[in-house]
Formats: sequence, structure tokens, C-alpha cells
Amino acid sequence: MCLCAAARPWSEDVIYFVMTDRFRDADTSNNIPKNSDPKLYDPTQKDINLYHGGDLRGLEKAIKSGYFNDLGVTALWLTPVLKNVWRSGYDLGGWKSGYHGYWTQDWLDIDPHLVSRESLDGKAYSDDANGRMEHYRDFVKHAHSKGIKVIQDVVLNHAGPVFYYDADNDGVFDEGEKDEWVQPFKRDGYHANAKWADVPRWNVAKVQPDGPRELLGKTIETRGSLARLESYGRKGFSTDSLGKTDGEEVECDFFSLRDFWTDPKGEHFDALVDEFVTIYDFYLGHVGVDGLRIDTIKHVHHEFWDTFTERLRARLGAKAAEKLLFGEIYDGNPEILGRYTWRSDWPASKEPGLDGVLDFQFCFSAREYLRHPDGRYGSPAALENALLTRTSNDSKGRPFYNPNPGPDGLNAQQKIITFIENHDGLNRFRVAGVSERRNRLAQGLVLTLPGIPCIYYGTEFATPDADGKIGEDGETGRFTYFPRAGSPPIDEVKQSASFREISALTSLRKKLPVLRTGSFIPLWTDSGDDSSDDGVLAYARASEDGESFAVVVINASGEARVTGTANQAINLPASLKTHGKQLRPVLTIGSESPGDAVNFDAAAPLRLPVPADSLVVYQAELQALGMPQN
Repeated sequence: MCLCAAARPWSEDVIYFVMTDRFRDADTSNNIPKNSDPKLYDPTQKDINLYHGGDLRGLEKAIKSGYFNDLGVTALWLTPVLKNVWRSGYDLGGWKSGYHGYWTQDWLDIDPHLVSRESLDGKAYSDDANGRMEHYRDFVKHAHSKGIKVIQDVVLNHAGPVFYYDADNDGVFDEGEKDEWVQPFKRDGYHANAKWADVPRWNVAKVQPDGPRELLGKTIETRGSLARLESYGRKGFSTDSLGKTDGEEVECDFFSLRDFWTDPKGEHFDALVDEFVTIYDFYLGHVGVDGLRIDTIKHVHHEFWDTFTERLRARLGAKAAEKLLFGEIYDGNPEILGRYTWRSDWPASKEPGLDGVLDFQFCFSAREYLRHPDGRYGSPAALENALLTRTSNDSKGRPFYNPNPGPDGLNAQQKIITFIENHDGLNRFRVAGVSERRNRLAQGLVLTLPGIPCIYYGTEFATPDADGKIGEDGETGRFTYFPRAGSPPIDEVKQSASFREISALTSLRKKLPVLRTGSFIPLWTDSGDDSSDDGVLAYARASEDGESFAVVVINASGEARVTGTANQAINLPASLKTHGKQLRPVLTIGSESPGDAVNFDAAAPLRLPVPADSLVVYQAELQALGMPQN
């Protein structure tokens, strides 16, 4: 692995989340895999429920061109790449294809939609699981050669719709009948009529691996636990289970997806955990993947995550210090989000569970503040409170996010993932009514706050989702970023204001260590429903000794502002005050006006100007005191 990537702490990374099928189709030969249903592929790349042809080759070419390096991205998070079920008869009310990758059928194979028959330099790959895995390993190596880490999105809660419920007991999978895809939830017992399906054109088939497998010259000692019906709960699905907290959410199927039986009291618990540990030790330890983003965390028993993370780290040994294990808990409650950074046996054990989580509380609060037409805004105070939660305590008196370090010496507060949009129901930040400028402002927020920033593919061109609406969930933003027809030239993308500003922000993060690792100190926010509301949020990012700091001011209003009001202004904490300092604007997002430097001292409050609908980063100038700059 490239030394620059291996040695870089995760707290210094910038993640780019990409739906692999929706980035770029650079190899048309894999769009309709052998023996697959051709109706699952849309050559016009318009129907978001069908495959569009995006593949690893599309990402490889972007990596080779320096696209991600120019943007300042240091880690690629890919939607699941494993061999998938290609069609389901029931998902969110109807049939869809598995283009997104979350319907795994074979945990030790890469989906043929994503791989090529030869490498970038012309080396042939065999048309089998080993050849597909070889391409994936080469993809990881290629990313590493450019200093880019690879995060593999993984699902341990469920498999795809790999078996059916034989509702009429005739032993035949009636593909057109909803009852054979989905059965109602059974709180007691399970549906005993589950049978493995076999529909080759949709790759609806018994889960693999069903025993040891040879790949890339290595024997992977899997034992077939995923290929046993007894490893699945087979309890069916209810439409309100996704929002429940009474235990049903960890036991039910996910629509037509088949839930693993992860109850720690279950007969197959240890075998199931060990199977997944063996599989992901292969990807992390042998293929070279750098991290795992783990799907649907709260739909799995907490004890499962304790055991999985503990055994996986033990299997990885010293390599565990290089890897990142973070999870998706689709919830805005920090008590629910943070609990998975702790083990379920706390306080007996205070070791970290997951390394970090996606901060949905921040996401929801930031969107409420900024996801409006230009000049309009929500509550910056609620966003400030969400950020302060990261270092405050839960109802048990412990910090919401585990402050105890993991194998790399960093803790969950430092490895929380800061994001403002993704592929799920909350969708893209920029929808109808949200301008390119406001989208740029949102990315500036993500890239100047604590945590590991994560941007969503296409946002670097402010690509709009014209079908999305503020306040409505949907998946309409899952479009192809570089479509075959009407795709913008790469040079045009790189010259756009959005790309240039994100690049400038990532460069500034490298230059100013406090933007990566400094503490968060709130300085100014408007006052809820008070007449002093001004749409402004200001905060400092400061070193532990207070001698190095930057100030970020965000103005979501349609008028130029100065922090504070006529009767109230920012007073910097005493730890940040030194006579003779100056704050110099080093980057402005959303405006061409760079602004002027502002002098301050310990005796006077601080007033900082910021243009309308803009973000300004001020750097503390220390040269006059003979000190090094940030």
C-alpha cells in the first residue's frame, strides 16, 4: 500500500461517497452480464430503478486522471461491490433492480456488472470469481498508488431476497406473487416455509460461500454458515418495523431482504460472527481495503457488533490500527447513535465498539439550517447544539460518543463522519429550490467542522436533483453523474465554482491543522425566535493550547452581516486572546469578495463581516508575535 495513505490518520482524511453504478460507465461490455435479464439495464440511464452501467473502470479512469487528487479527496467509499441479487419483486412497494449493491448473494465474489475482463494496462482477467476479485484488488492498489484509501460498504444485517416464502406450499417460487417475496412479521416463532430460490436471470439464489474458497492464491476458511437457512430469522416484515425500537427492528426482514439471526442467545451466533470475520479479514487483510462502512447497524443485536469488532480486530492484529470501522444508524438521536461506539457490556468494558458513526444528528440539523432557497434559513442554534452533543454526556452519564481510543489512538469523537447528503431517503442537499451557491455553502460547513468530512458524488459540480423536493424523502438523486449522453467535460467540472471551492477547502484543511483536529468552540449563533435572529453561525477551531486557531463564519441570510448585533458581539474565550493578533480572511465560499483583515485584542469584542449567503474562514495571524502561523 502507498505509504502516504497507510501512514495518514483517519482524522486527516476527506471521504468521497460514490454509488459505483452511477458514476461513469467506462466499460459497456459488463452492462448485461452473461445469462442475466437484459430488461434490468437501462441504456438511456434514466430509470433510477435499473442498472445504468457504472463500474470500477469508470472510477479507475477518474483516479488515473488525478480527478480525486485535484478535488482533495483521500478516501473513496464505494457502495457494496459484492455479487448481488439483481432483481427483487418487492422493495418499497414494487420491483426494482439491485444496482445499488445492498442485496448480497455471494460474499466472496464481486458483481459482474462492476468488473472488466482486462486491467487498465491490458492484463487479462479470468471470467470467474477469481478474475473478478483480481480486478477489485487491482482497483484498490490503483487507488493506493494515488494516496487514496478505499472504504468498502458492507451489509451484515441481511442478504438479498435469496429465499422465498412458499405461501401456497407447492414447492415452486411464484415470482409474480407478493406473498412469496414478503410475509407478515411473526413475533413468536418463524415462517417454516422458507425455501432457497433459484432464478438465474436475476441471480436469486442460495447464498454463498457454502464452504472454503480459493481466491487470489489464498484459502479462505469459510464454513458455509451464510448458506444455512437456520442462520436467518425468517420472521417476515411489517411496514412500520423500520421505525420501531421494541426489538422488532432487529428481528424482521428488510422488505424482501432476508434477516440474519444475530441474537446472541441463538444457536448459530458464534458461527455467523466467525464467518463474517473470516470474510472481512480477507478484504481488509488480503485485498487491501482500508475501511468498512457498515450498513443498518441498529437493525442488528448490539452484542453482535461487540463480538464482530473484537474478533475482527484480533484477527487483523497490528493491521487493525490502519482500518476504520464505522456504521450507519439512521437516527437523529445522539443517544442511539453513540451507543454503538460503546460495547453493550459497558461499564464493565469501556473499549470502543465501532470506531465511529455517520452523524445523522448533524445532518438533520445542518439541513434544517441551510437547505432552503437563498436568503432563507432555519436554526443555527439547533445546529450548534447538535455539534456540542458530540462531547457531552448521555442519560447514563457517559459521553454520547466513546472518548476512549481505538487501535489507532483516535476515539469515536475524532472519527465521527460529518455529512449533509447521501443516497438514502434524505437524498441530495441540492433539490428544487436550493441554489448552487447554497449547496456550496453546505459543503463548506462539512469541510470546516470536526470529524471526518464526507461529500457525496456529484456535489463537486453542484449537480441538481430537479425531481427532489425540500421536506420530502426520495431516491431521485441516484442519477448517473457522467452519463454517456450530455456528460459535462471533466475540464468544465474542474473549472466550476463548486469544484474549485471544495478543492480550496481541502487544501486549507491540509494547511491548517486546526481545521482537521482542533476543538470546536461556538462563538455566535442567532437566538431562536428572538428579534436578533440573523442566520449567522460562527465558531472557532483551536489547538489545545489556544495559540493556533481559525474562525469560521456562516451567513445564511440574504444580506451582508457582521457577527453579533449592535448590543452584542463575539467575545473570544480567554484562551484564544493575545494582544496584537489579527484575523485574516483566507477563504470565502459563495462570494467573490475576500473581505478585510480584522484586528483584535483582549480588551475588545470581535466583530467579523461576512457577505450574504456565504462562509468565510479567518486565519489567526501570529507572525507579529514571532510565532509560527497555523
